[in-house]
Amino acid sequence: MIVKKILMLVGTAMAVMSLTPAMTAHARSYLTITSSQKTSYNARFVSQGSRNDGIYYYAPYYTQQSAKTRDASGKNWQHRFVRVTQTAKLSNGATFVKFSWYGKTIGWVDQSALQKYSRSQNAAALMNSAHFQGRALLFNNFTKGASHISLGYADATTKTATNNATLFPIASLQKVMTGAIIEQLAASKKLSLNNKLSKYYPGVKNSSRITLRQLLNHRSGINMDETTPGTLLTSQAAEINYTLAQMKVAGNGAYNYTNANYTLLAGVASKVTGQTYDQLVQKRIIKPLGLKNTYSWNNLPANSSVASGYKFANGKNYQAKNVSQKLMSSLLGAGNYYSTPEDYYAIQKGIRNGKILTKNQYYDLANDYKLNYAGGLYHYSGGIKRVRGSLSGGGYNNLLYGSEGNKKGVILFANQSPTRNIDSLGKTLYDLARYYNEN
Repeated sequence: MIVKKILMLVGTAMAVMSLTPAMTAHARSYLTITSSQKTSYNARFVSQGSRNDGIYYYAPYYTQQSAKTRDASGKNWQHRFVRVTQTAKLSNGATFVKFSWYGKTIGWVDQSALQKYSRSQNAAALMNSAHFQGRALLFNNFTKGASHISLGYADATTKTATNNATLFPIASLQKVMTGAIIEQLAASKKLSLNNKLSKYYPGVKNSSRITLRQLLNHRSGINMDETTPGTLLTSQAAEINYTLAQMKVAGNGAYNYTNANYTLLAGVASKVTGQTYDQLVQKRIIKPLGLKNTYSWNNLPANSSVASGYKFANGKNYQAKNVSQKLMSSLLGAGNYYSTPEDYYAIQKGIRNGKILTKNQYYDLANDYKLNYAGGLYHYSGGIKRVRGSLSGGGYNNLLYGSEGNKKGVILFANQSPTRNIDSLGKTLYDLARYYNEN
C-alpha cells in the first residue's frame, strides 16, 4: 500500500514535470516586441485585394494569445483613411502599427498594408469622386495646420489651374457680411433691429409690420424669385429698385428665404450712413480684416484669376455653366461678392473676435440661437453653423460647415458643382477635418 502511494506520487510529479516544459515551449513560441514607439501620421490601406492583411484588435500578430488569429480582414479596409499612433518591431523582423479610424482605436496591422497619405490627399480623393472642382479649406485648430486644397481649372479653355488666389462668387455666403454691418449700426445706435421697414421704405406693403430683425431672419413675409434683369444694373439705386419692383409681400412672421430681405438691408445701411453698400463693406469688413481677395462683382482686378463656372455632364467635366452678369448685378447685399476660402474664414472669425463684431454682438446677430436661421447663418444644436450659396444658371456651389467658434470646419468653393449633395460632402469633410490633422 505504501509502495503504491509512492508510485502514485512519483507518477504525479513526473506528469507535472512533463507538463512544465511544454507550457514553457508554448509561451516561447509567441513573437516578442523588440522595440516600440509612439508616432502620429495619416495613411490609407492599399493592395488589400491581393494582400488581405489581418487586423488584430488587442496586440500585434502572435505576440499574445489574443492575437493568434485575425479579428478583421484588410480586404474590407481597402483605401480607408486611418491615423497611425504607434509602431512595434517584432522578433520575426516585421513591423506592425496601431491605428485609429475617425477617432476610434481599431487595432494593429502590418505596416506594409498602409501607405502614408495626407488629409489633403484624402479630401481631394473624396471631392474628385464627386466631380467637385474648386477650392477647399479644412481646419481643426483654427487655421493652424489647415488643409488648403485646389482642384481643377479656374479656366478650362486656357488650362489655367485654380490656386489660392482664385476668386469665386460667394453667393449667399455674403449675407452674413450684410448682417454684420446692420449689427454694427445697431450697436452704435444708428438704428435698432426693432425698427420697422416703413421707416426706410414706406412704400413696401406691410412695411409698418416688418422689422429689420425679421429681414435678417427671413421672416418678413417678403418673397422674390432669383430672376435675371433684362439689362445690367449699373447703380445701387437701380439694384434696389429692381428688387422693389420684383418682390411680393404676403403674410408676416413665417420663415421664407429670399434675397430681397438682404438687398433691402443693404439699402437701409446706406440710408443710415449716407454711404454705398460697397463703401460700407470696404470700410467695415475688408479694411479692418486686411482682406486681399474680396471684391464686389463689378470691381474685380483686371489681373485676377476668376473661376469660370462649369458642370459635370454626360460623363465629362468642364461643361460651361457661367453665371449671368445681369443676375450678379441684381444681388446687392445678398450674393454679389467674390472671395477665397481663406478670406471668408477671416470674415467668419472677425464677426465674433471684435474686429467686426464682438462675441455678444455676434450672439445678437444670431438671435441668441433661438432660430435655425438668423443674421445670415443657420445655427444648429451642438454649436454648429452652416451656410450654403449657389447662383441660378451657374455651376458655382459654396458651403461653410463648422463650429460656431471657428475652431473646426470646412469651407468649400466650387466652380463645378459636385454630383454629390454638397451638404453631405461637407459633413464628410468636416468629420475628416476634426478627426485628422494634415500630416
